[in-house]
Amino acid sequence: MNLLTDALCRLGCTEDAQSRLELAQSLGQDLGRPIDLQGRKQRPDVVALVRTALSVPDGELVLADVVHAYEGPEAAAELHRLIATAAQQPPAVSLQQGPLSGYDIRTAQGLLEAAEDVLPADRLRNDLAADVVCEVPLHRTPTQLLRYLAEFMVEPDGLPPAVLLLDHAAEHAAGTEHAGPLTGWADSWAQHAGLTHVLEQRRLGRATAVLDPEIPRCLIVAVDPARDTSEDIVVRSWFNTGPGRWDPQPAEPEHTTLDGLAPALERALRRASRLWADQRTDGPAERPDPEHPAAYVEFMLPYELLNHDMAGLRLRFGDGAAMSLALKYAVHLRSLDRMRTDDPVVMAAWRERWRTLRRDGVKVHSWLGPDPGDLAKWQTALAGEPGCTAVVLDAPGDESALTALKAALAEGIGLAVWDRRGVFAHERREVVSAVFASVSTSTQIPLAIQRLRRRAEHDVAGPLLLGKHIAFFWDDPTRLVDVDVHEGAGLIRHGASGTAVDALVGAEADVYGDTVDETLGGPTGQSTGFGARDSRDLHETSTAGSVNGSGAVHPDRAADPGGEPRTDSEEARP
Repeated sequence: MNLLTDALCRLGCTEDAQSRLELAQSLGQDLGRPIDLQGRKQRPDVVALVRTALSVPDGELVLADVVHAYEGPEAAAELHRLIATAAQQPPAVSLQQGPLSGYDIRTAQGLLEAAEDVLPADRLRNDLAADVVCEVPLHRTPTQLLRYLAEFMVEPDGLPPAVLLLDHAAEHAAGTEHAGPLTGWADSWAQHAGLTHVLEQRRLGRATAVLDPEIPRCLIVAVDPARDTSEDIVVRSWFNTGPGRWDPQPAEPEHTTLDGLAPALERALRRASRLWADQRTDGPAERPDPEHPAAYVEFMLPYELLNHDMAGLRLRFGDGAAMSLALKYAVHLRSLDRMRTDDPVVMAAWRERWRTLRRDGVKVHSWLGPDPGDLAKWQTALAGEPGCTAVVLDAPGDESALTALKAALAEGIGLAVWDRRGVFAHERREVVSAVFASVSTSTQIPLAIQRLRRRAEHDVAGPLLLGKHIAFFWDDPTRLVDVDVHEGAGLIRHGASGTAVDALVGAEADVYGDTVDETLGGPTGQSTGFGARDSRDLHETSTAGSVNGSGAVHPDRAADPGGEPRTDSEEARP
């Protein structure tokens, strides 16, 4: 592998990140395997290319053919020469780079091959990935995983990942004739290495581990516009296949446009559904849970796309009609800009506000006006209220509302709601208050939002209801993905006071009349003007649980027996 890596690093097609991405896309298509590159440094990207090629039968020959297309016959001939040289060497040579001997590898491989029919490959991989530090690739047989892991050195406690693979395989083979030999192999290796106690501690830790019920199966989709004059976007996806633990696996990036986002999402969901099906068991963890959606679809978006109707994307599966994404999945938004930030102050505030949300419930800080002077006061009040865990504001398509949202994210807010149509009218904010009040814990909010959206889809007045237009921002700092950090990506900055001063400096004040010309299309048919709200006290607390002020909704508020929020607003009618 090292010889192939060295040879590829000398080629022009791997010099820059864009060239490596194009090479990975071509190679991935020919291999039938997704290849996700970090795009930061040349050698790690090339290692990923070579490892993926070597994981497929004759994949190294496919790699040489792809290089031929990019670099010509001389470069391809050099790769073929290296491949032929490696083929003449005994297989054990490449397997002795790690802490396992050639004999260890051969005996372990024989045991895994014999047990392959009873081992659930994807579940085995997921359980192992949660137990080791190194990355464990998807879509590998147990034997392929062994060959991949054999090159890795030991974990911090001294156990090699390959030994832990055999130990996990023994657990998955429980009740079969293969369990004893697999366990015996792991015990023998640990005894010879003087690590029997360490292996026993690992087993005890797995037996007593408790899965986190708040971590769902999840498809994460990052949409990143091209920073040029084109309408192109890059769509990157991650799959969290097993509920209870966070282990998102990247897919190959796609280049498309916003008009092509729905087809790209269909492809990602088909793949995710196959992975989720492979992970299902017959245990109680797989029973439907009325308090947690079966799967999330999370969109990580830059600021300019946060008001795009992601929940309303219409997808077609099979021969049925196209349907809204929100009918099948709990859909919410996340911040791509904050995911990319390397500012430790922002990250600390984000984690602390989220802990407060989970512990104390929802306390809302509402944005009610476009006046830049009021915005400065609003942000100052938010910075001084660490107990506030959510914001409700107008659609961030408006400059002042977008500035308010940026300030809220810089202060660590992870929960935000707005009406995508523009101004968030008073009666519609009451619907959000009722949604927050309808749940007993904050973790049930995504499901409550999904119910609101489903009801709007089925109601004859659906196009007028808030559920059709609500934007739900739910950004959990404990569930991160590896998004490339590049220069200029950290758009959230803190000043000396700990507030997002830079987000406010230079903000232009828009001049509004007493009314908004465009009717929001609510049930009352009324136009809602900024002028009527400019004189309000931005920090006034209205009725208990209202989101029109900074009222708190305690997590223990009683829920409607039917699980639906109740309010005087006609939008929340039965």
